[in-house]
Amino acid sequence: MDTPPSAFLPGYQAALENAAFFPQPAAGCLRLGGADRLIYIQRQTTNDVNLLSPQRSVLTILVSPTARLLDVLRLVQDGEDVLALTLPGHGSDTFNYLKKRIFFNDKVSLADASPEFAQVDVDGPRAGLILQGLGFSIIPYLDGVAAVEIGGQAARLICQPGLTGAGYRLLVPAQLSETVEQALLHLGAARLSAESYHILRVEAGLPAAGAELIEAYTPLEVGLDAAVSGEKGCYTGQEVLARQVTYDKVTQRLVSLRLDSHLPAGARLYFEDKPAGEVTSSAVSPRFGPVALAVVKRPYTESGTVLAAGEGEEVVKVVAHTR
Repeated sequence: MDTPPSAFLPGYQAALENAAFFPQPAAGCLRLGGADRLIYIQRQTTNDVNLLSPQRSVLTILVSPTARLLDVLRLVQDGEDVLALTLPGHGSDTFNYLKKRIFFNDKVSLADASPEFAQVDVDGPRAGLILQGLGFSIIPYLDGVAAVEIGGQAARLICQPGLTGAGYRLLVPAQLSETVEQALLHLGAARLSAESYHILRVEAGLPAAGAELIEAYTPLEVGLDAAVSGEKGCYTGQEVLARQVTYDKVTQRLVSLRLDSHLPAGARLYFEDKPAGEVTSSAVSPRFGPVALAVVKRPYTESGTVLAAGEGEEVVKVVAHTR
């Protein structure tokens, strides 16, 4: 009997059938304090920070004056402070960017708290049961936050879009990371390899740092509409995003693709010899074969649209909008 391809992908099958976890490498975390902390982050980012509470996180986006994506932040309350979880590898750059935007009369403190915390994603149909075994009696819904003490220290659980449905981000003190990972293994969760995580991410249509979440795109072009408030006051980049919505100027969108053969990120896509878009992430799925994410121009984003790759005969089929 042939060995299934997923057997060579640590954690892949567990994420589909049970539970799996993935410690986020180079996870970033900034700490904002001071009386003006909420006012400050409100004028910098796209979502309504006033929605933040001890039980609710806020996904918000740092954009340039031309509304190009700089970082995606998950805000979490920590006592009187606000923690801003950054994209992996962005902690230092975002800290430096925000530091320069604190004016002399702003009552705001900013610190790079990345070394203080470990961030571990937990996914799979039994993830909630596994996390209950870790001590979280209440498993939150999307954007919700639950807290518990592990080893006498505060740990938080944040519900987020996951690899196989609802997913969770564990935010724990860095010194507890090994303890938490061993506990997850003991409770029956498997550790995802980086390759398995990448394949599941592409299958799920989730954008990522360095691929889709880059300065080449606006939040609305990569499926982050829910993190852009249409009700809040002024913030950097607001006018550009408002025009994209008001005048239907979102001319390209992130889509999921099924392919005849593997294509690398950066491959150009065409519709009847007309440029249609570009592959941003790709993988070979044990379940679906070659899959990819791509930013594609309208009107070629509709499900079922057949595109071509480069000069060859490869057929690329749009499956769906990612969000």
